[in-house]
Amino acid sequence: RKHCIHNMTEDYFDTHIPANDYGFAKYVMTKYTEKSSNIYNLRLFSVFGKYEPWDIRFISNAICKTLFNLPVTINQNALYHYLYINDLIPVVEYFIHHNNPEYKVYNIIPDEAVPLYTLAEKIKIISKKDLPIIVAKEGMGTVYTGNNSRLKKEMAHIKFTPLDCSIKELYNWYSDNINMIDKKLLLVDK
Repeated sequence: RKHCIHNMTEDYFDTHIPANDYGFAKYVMTKYTEKSSNIYNLRLFSVFGKYEPWDIRFISNAICKTLFNLPVTINQNALYHYLYINDLIPVVEYFIHHNNPEYKVYNIIPDEAVPLYTLAEKIKIISKKDLPIIVAKEGMGTVYTGNNSRLKKEMAHIKFTPLDCSIKELYNWYSDNINMIDKKLLLVDK
């Protein structure tokens, strides 16, 4: 992520070798994928939805905080592509059933990148609560966005759930399952 650029294409890969273990492992896997005849890399940026660790994942964490009337906290505002998990499933199914995609690597992201602060505002609106949004560090952090032109060329029929709808669905799910949320874990930002 250190060298991410806005609207990053798949071809940007290999301009930098990641320094951390996680990034380097993903780098090595992609290099292996490029040489394989039957492996494809569906590159995910930020995925959100049910069953994720709500104490650390931004959208779920913000939703859970609003359910307990806590302020939404952001370390630093940044621009992200967030993919709703329900939109990932048809993509995976497509690549399972289509044996010869044109490329080895695809960015799996929706059309719109959104700042974290805007996401927090959307969650506040959905919650119908006037809670503060606290940003720890001013300015914009590193962008984490990509370009989905290659995916849209491969899957011309692809549709993404509007962000407001997906957040509302997830908000309702957490509201219905509030008993699984430990409020104490929401009091400390990670």
